[in-house]
Amino acid sequence: MSNKTFEEKMDILEKLVKQLESGNNTLDESVKLYQEGISLAKECHQELQTAEKTIVSLKTETGLEDFSK
Repeated sequence: MSNKTFEEKMDILEKLVKQLESGNNTLDESVKLYQEGISLAKECHQELQTAEKTIVSLKTETGLEDFSK
């Protein structure tokens, strides 16, 4: 799913959660949905960490980290 944007992944994750919460799935379906959700959550988490590192780096390079003080 790495060809999808962060926002698209979050939308899919939200739908997976709703599907799981509905209780209308077999055990096997629920496990598959859960696995897909965990995979998406990990991808989103990694993207957020990368974005955070980029922002921190930019703030440091430009001296903006001292701007808020």
